[in-house]
Amino acid sequence: MSFTIERSHVVFKHLIHVGPEIDVEAVADIATRRDYTKGTREIPTPRGPLKEYLFRPKTNPQSLIVYSSKGFVIDAQPVDNVLPMFRDAYDFYEKILGDQAMTATVVMEINTKFEIFCPIPVNDFISKLYNSNASKINWGGKDLKPYGFTLASGSGKFPEETIQFNVQPLPKDPERRLIVVALYRSTELDDSLQFIEKIDAEVIKTLGKVAKL
Repeated sequence: MSFTIERSHVVFKHLIHVGPEIDVEAVADIATRRDYTKGTREIPTPRGPLKEYLFRPKTNPQSLIVYSSKGFVIDAQPVDNVLPMFRDAYDFYEKILGDQAMTATVVMEINTKFEIFCPIPVNDFISKLYNSNASKINWGGKDLKPYGFTLASGSGKFPEETIQFNVQPLPKDPERRLIVVALYRSTELDDSLQFIEKIDAEVIKTLGKVAKL
């Protein structure tokens, strides 16, 4: 048997760090003509309420695009649904901003969560990244053991590209399943899209490399 993705969820943020604001009323007019249902909400901020529009595809109402004057966020499950929704959301963005879209500095953050079947006992898998001395650590006489691990690339500071890969036992089945959270941050659109296009395969590949240690 092999590592198997059973559930996935992604939040893809495309937010303007510096640049023009988006006319969300104009976005709403386009989105409702693209087979999306529309809702609104107000979020309190230090500068006053921020109005957000929530667009749900009629064919997949558990996923949505959240739009504000600062950009958009896609909340999709499973992961396969994010790219079609991103194409729509980005098309709205370009249509409304026109040439101004090229002048904005945008930060993209992709937060993915996977529930994954582990073909070996979870404790054995997690311990592969720790040496035997880890078992000698205790707190107030109680033995502590590794509960998970995090791998990372980049400093996490803007605007450097950052990747974080966190693995822990899935609480509802800690002996046979993993919860994997992969976080990506970048200012480069193409790199962000490549990350999400390959995310399923990269997660499984990375777990496989750890299992071989």
